Amino acid sequence: MDYYYDVLLNFQEKYCMFYEWDENDVIDHVKKIPLIHITSKAFEDLRQNKIKVNESFLERILYKTKLKHNNYLKYTAIFSDGKNSLALEFDDNGYSLNKSSLILDDELNINEFTYNVNLEKLEYEIIANEKVNQETRQEAKVKKILKLEIDNMYRSKNYSKLKYIYLEWFANLKNDMDEMYQEMINKLNDKLTDKEYNIYELIKLSYNNV
Repeated sequence: MDYYYDVLLNFQEKYCMFYEWDENDVIDHVKKIPLIHITSKAFEDLRQNKIKVNESFLERILYKTKLKHNNYLKYTAIFSDGKNSLALEFDDNGYSLNKSSLILDDELNINEFTYNVNLEKLEYEIIANEKVNQETRQEAKVKKILKLEIDNMYRSKNYSKLKYIYLEWFANLKNDMDEMYQEMINKLNDKLTDKEYNIYELIKLSYNNV
């Protein structure tokens, strides 16, 4: 078994790039972790899908990932094709649970190191496709908060605040409150613009002033 040492991992249910890591994420400082050299085809399968590995592979990586303070992760490994790398965490049945990208320096070093690691034919089964998010975590967060706030204003009949938000957003008002509400909700299905971020900041500011 080959290993890589001293790397930061941020396991999330859906794969996200290192520049989307959030300050509230739990970052694991890994002192030692198995490194598996796989083909580019296998790498893309792992990145884009939920997979299942066999029991023998689980046994090979069992408690082989060491954290700071002598803690261990049960079933984790880094997979690299020499051009890209990611870490996966598995459950007791071999199903992939969480994924982590790597910060740029770590990934470049791992990719270079992988060329000295024997290529392995990883046995795995694709269970389900995981749709790759086209929007960043920040965009998804802003959309979620805006929708929650708009829904809450509408349900609680806080029409004055709803009108204010609509006016700041669309620079006009309509007579039909239901129509304004639906237009705001529909707008969140589109790509975010500066307008939506401004509304998000307004809503945050309203809570800070309470």
